[in-house]
Amino acid sequence: MSYRHKLNLLRASTAVFFIAAGGSVHAQLGSTASTAADASGTPAPVMHQADNSALRWVETTDANQIQVRQYMLPSGLVYAVSWNGPAMPDLSTLLGTWFDRYRQGASVALENASGLHSSRVDGSDLVVETSVRLRNFSGRAWLPDALPAGVAAADIE
Repeated sequence: MSYRHKLNLLRASTAVFFIAAGGSVHAQLGSTASTAADASGTPAPVMHQADNSALRWVETTDANQIQVRQYMLPSGLVYAVSWNGPAMPDLSTLLGTWFDRYRQGASVALENASGLHSSRVDGSDLVVETSVRLRNFSGRAWLPDALPAGVAAADIE
């Protein structure tokens, strides 16, 4: 087995681990989020708004200490999500209907990757960035066409 083949196998295994290792997250990219308390009595998440009034997000921390932000329009449409913590969140839940699109892009990105610490899937309709450094997993995903006026990709933290 060649070095390049082993490296690609390691990259693919790492990506599968990242996708499978996380806890549960209830926000889905491209869907309408609920900011109400759930039936178990968990309090409703707090809505945050940046000084420029265009950027609104809800931040939650799950049982695995993964901090997730869902950025949303006033209508509740989630146009971006970000995460940070000691494990990857469940990206299939977090990305919702966009997960298959991400998985296809990630497969192509693995072939061209120069390192194991970060990746970027960059499409006209979906952008996903992930990185890991010293057991700290972080990333963000957004729908470029859904970004509200006055909000840039750099605002998604």
